[in-house]
Amino acid sequence: MARVAYWESYSAAATDFWMSPDFAALYEFETPNAPAPLAAPRDRDRTDDRDDLQAHYAACWAEGRPFAVETKLLKSDGSQFDCVVHGEPEFDADGQVQRVFGIVRDVTPETSALRQLAESEQRLADFVGTASDWCWESGPDHRLLPHPDSIDGNAALQTVASGGKARWELSCAPEDEGAMALHRADMEAHRAFRDFVYTSIGDDGSRISISTSGKPIFADNGTFLGYRGTASDITQLEVARTLLDQRTRALEEAHRLGKIGTWHHRLDTGRTVWSPDLYQLLGLEPDAFEPTYENTTSYFLGDDAQRLLKLQDRVLRTSKTEATDIQVLHTDGAPRDLAIICKAEIANGQIVGLVGTAQDVTERKEAERRLERLAYTDPLTGLANRALFKRRLAELFEAPLSEHGHTALYLIDLDRFKEVNDSLGHSTGDSLLIHVAGVLRRELDPQAFIARIGGDEFAVLTHSPNPSGEAPIALADRLIARLSVPVELTEGEACIGATIGIALLPEHGATAEKASRNADLALYMAKEAGRGRAQLFEPMYAEAVDQKLDLGRRLRHAVDSGGLETHYQPQIDLKTGRVIGFEALLRWSHPERGPISPSEFIPIAESTGLIVDLGHWVLRDACRQMRDWLDAGLPARSISVNVSPAQIWNGDFEKVVATVLADTGLPPELLCLELTENLFVDHTKQKVSTTLAALSKLGIQLALDDFGSGYSSLGYLTRLPFNRLKIDRSFVDGIATAPEKRKLLGGIIALSHGLGMSVVAEGAELQAEVDLLAAFDCDFVQGYAFSRPVAADQAAVVAAGIEREAERGRERWNARHEGRCSDI
Repeated sequence: MARVAYWESYSAAATDFWMSPDFAALYEFETPNAPAPLAAPRDRDRTDDRDDLQAHYAACWAEGRPFAVETKLLKSDGSQFDCVVHGEPEFDADGQVQRVFGIVRDVTPETSALRQLAESEQRLADFVGTASDWCWESGPDHRLLPHPDSIDGNAALQTVASGGKARWELSCAPEDEGAMALHRADMEAHRAFRDFVYTSIGDDGSRISISTSGKPIFADNGTFLGYRGTASDITQLEVARTLLDQRTRALEEAHRLGKIGTWHHRLDTGRTVWSPDLYQLLGLEPDAFEPTYENTTSYFLGDDAQRLLKLQDRVLRTSKTEATDIQVLHTDGAPRDLAIICKAEIANGQIVGLVGTAQDVTERKEAERRLERLAYTDPLTGLANRALFKRRLAELFEAPLSEHGHTALYLIDLDRFKEVNDSLGHSTGDSLLIHVAGVLRRELDPQAFIARIGGDEFAVLTHSPNPSGEAPIALADRLIARLSVPVELTEGEACIGATIGIALLPEHGATAEKASRNADLALYMAKEAGRGRAQLFEPMYAEAVDQKLDLGRRLRHAVDSGGLETHYQPQIDLKTGRVIGFEALLRWSHPERGPISPSEFIPIAESTGLIVDLGHWVLRDACRQMRDWLDAGLPARSISVNVSPAQIWNGDFEKVVATVLADTGLPPELLCLELTENLFVDHTKQKVSTTLAALSKLGIQLALDDFGSGYSSLGYLTRLPFNRLKIDRSFVDGIATAPEKRKLLGGIIALSHGLGMSVVAEGAELQAEVDLLAAFDCDFVQGYAFSRPVAADQAAVVAAGIEREAERGRERWNARHEGRCSDI
């Protein structure tokens, strides 16, 4: 309770006054309830207040003015307290002051509370004045009251501070509409809110992001008075926060897309911390797995755990950042490739730990491994390819070859594979190659190196440390035997064979190139000897093989550069003596050796595949030449062109013929294609019949060439659309002196006529042979008896000469017979 003391004074000139006991106690006097000198209490007043109190006291006596003066009283211990001295005048009947009395009230608790309130208000004012926040109020209608002080800011901020609108009446960003509706519901329900964020837009388009909090204010009777709260301009904070969020999301997305996890190891605690991404990379749960060395060791493959520890030791020693790739097991059991980057964590110049990243690079590593496999593995058979074979062969010569045992290089070429591939389809060919690869794997030692180096070519490298081991020729013969049995495939039965060339290392080649070349020469020699056999390289045959290979290269050059020539041999109608056509025959003159016999270069062309290009070249040249003869006004004669089986099996031969006819303008009926019987060996009837039917549909003539010299079958003549049959020269030669040949020849001619085909006999060199052919009713003949093959510029002259001679012969015959008739 506040202490109150009373006092009275009876004269303005009095030097003492009356005090109550409370007054004496308040002023610490020992004479309570008795007069006391005025000087005593004045001495207790603070010096600054003493004169002011005396002036008010004198004025009260003189003018009758009451007073109340705040002062501080000093206590005997030196402390002080606040009090208020009140004085009131008492007037006599004349209106004169006859007494002044009053009280002294101890107001120390009140002034202390007021000082604390003032200090608190000042602190609040200081805080508000220096903070970015501002205070706001709204009325019962929720409209903001104008801010009492000016607030610096853009137009959007000034709009908010000017008041007069409810917050939801301000122009706000469209994305805030939903949140603003909920905020309005809170305020209309008189609920307090905290940190409500919205973006206000000024009339000039300026924007400000505001975070505001508020509480409802009610009167004592519960009447709602409005809201009071604070607001803060967080525009820059929002920009920074948005940028930070974007960068954080971008980093998280980059980590997610890049499959990157981070880890941190502290040296002082020995504890390792993984990021959530790293747990996810390995399929582990953060709550169930502690990433200690003991726990993680079992997840590493091979010696990768030790390699990683050594890397970390180097980083701790050198402070350099290092990287490596490791393999670990995912919890799903599949291996994962991780790219590890590790660096030292340094604080105050000291290494305090390690930090690093782990990126899942399994897809990239698998792609690299696939590329490696593609680069060095045959995708069909799974064997090594040519590139890896060349590298492995080269590696053999990088170190001295063992002097014990034997190292051998085998080159394997499949026989008749192309025919099977073309007849039964490429899928069958693929199945056959897979079968061959399986045979080689089964028959060869697991240490043998096997490669597919071409379409149907394989290479094998073997090393036997035991000199008494299986001899290379014996091994090759065994492989040929295993590869030459019929193979049951989905599309049907296929039968192939194999030819093998062998080079011993280093005897047959001190370098990879030399060894490969000599094995290839041995393969060539094996093919020349009849295929289906193995041949060890023999140096004595190398020169001869080189000559043949050189001849093949020169022939290819002749095809490309125009070094070939077509000669023509006439075909004569035995009944009329007319030249009904020519057979086109290829001739080649070697730039150094001169003319080369077709019997020498045609087999080379067939073995190298060049026969296809040669055949197409002759076809086009012969058709062009006949077109030129027609344009020159010469009689229309047929032109016969030999067709190699390879041309039929190489692709759409009928399209090639159609293109040549269209380009040269030769009437189809003047073209006759001659096909030999070996066309039907190892080929399906369907492919042959389909191709020949297409050629016949073009309107051209088809002749079966060299009939009787090979695998003859009457089925060809009855099923296929042949128009003409050419009897091989072996049946014509000697018929003048060999009766048994005459019988066979006559039977062939009669059979052909019975099947509706004309007959051409080739190789007739004697007039007696021509006469016998005429007697057997043979249709046409060609041979030296009439003309050798001649160049195009001589062919027309030769034909005209043959026809003139035939005409003279008919005239002589007629003259003789006319003479006999006249005698009759």
